[in-house]
Amino acid sequence: MMRVLTSGRRAAGAALGAILCAASAETVAFAGPHEATGAPHDDSARAARIYSAGVAAAREDRWQDAYAAYLEAWKLKQHFQIAANLARAELKLGKYRDAAEHIAFFLREAGGMSELDRARARQMLDEAKAQIATLTLAVSRPGATVLVDGAPAGISPLSREVYVEPGARTIEAQLQGERTARASVVLGAGASQTVELRFAERAAAATQPPTQPQARTQPRRPSPAQAREHVGPSMVILAAGGAATGLALGTAVVLRVIADGRARSGSEAAVPGADSCYASEPESLGGTRCREVHRHRTDAARLYNASTGIFAAAGVLGAATVGYALYGSSRTDGKPWVTAAPVALAPGAGISLNMRW
Repeated sequence: MMRVLTSGRRAAGAALGAILCAASAETVAFAGPHEATGAPHDDSARAARIYSAGVAAAREDRWQDAYAAYLEAWKLKQHFQIAANLARAELKLGKYRDAAEHIAFFLREAGGMSELDRARARQMLDEAKAQIATLTLAVSRPGATVLVDGAPAGISPLSREVYVEPGARTIEAQLQGERTARASVVLGAGASQTVELRFAERAAAATQPPTQPQARTQPRRPSPAQAREHVGPSMVILAAGGAATGLALGTAVVLRVIADGRARSGSEAAVPGADSCYASEPESLGGTRCREVHRHRTDAARLYNASTGIFAAAGVLGAATVGYALYGSSRTDGKPWVTAAPVALAPGAGISLNMRW
């Protein structure tokens, strides 16, 4: 005698206990809609024979043999009745994650069950979920391939729970042309967590055409007049101007002191008769004394001139710095109006000023 269970949902009206307890050793055939129209059903017939062997092994509590038979039948025919019995064998063997997957399949595919049958199936699912972790995955973009520890878990949006072993897990969402969205979690047995995987917003915006055409704008270049506008005093320039002014004044004072010393060395007080050395031209001066007096007075004159020039330059530089602080600044092109640098040229020294406008 052969009992035929169609894959239509009418077959699920049979008691779940009859399916799980495998009380019958009769031959079972798993016919699908395409096979009812006369399509080949070799896989279904073979699955039915292997399934019956699993039923026989389960009745004798040979759960490893029953599991192997149910699993082989499941590979040939993914039928809700095979899924239920395979889940039962997996629970017996401690394969809780696989058991949760298969009993969840049974609950989705087997329609017309009584409340008692559905309660029994949910009890099996709860028993498995207590030993594993449950993920609810929310992906920001549809059509993405979702991976858990590198293994495919489905295409977003995922409408069902994903069952994983406890521990550290890596979840990824891959979409062509986009950077992979990735998240890592650590879960304990019985844990349940929702994980969100978001692709970059800029990538999402790039796939949506703009509602209105946008004019392309070019950066505006300043006019020559605007390039000369002031943008406010620069503290660096003010500090440099003040420092240069102070350096120039200090140099001028030092040169003046040295010049005074040279003048005293060539004076009548330091060298008696020094004034008589200038009675004639330097070339006709006689004696070492007069040549020394002439050298001291010549050095003093040069140092006085250099000191005077540096004093004047310091005044100009100081005035320029004050004027910059009050009225000016740097140009918008970043180049200063006034630049100054001390210079040393034999036989004296000075300040070099450069102005731009």
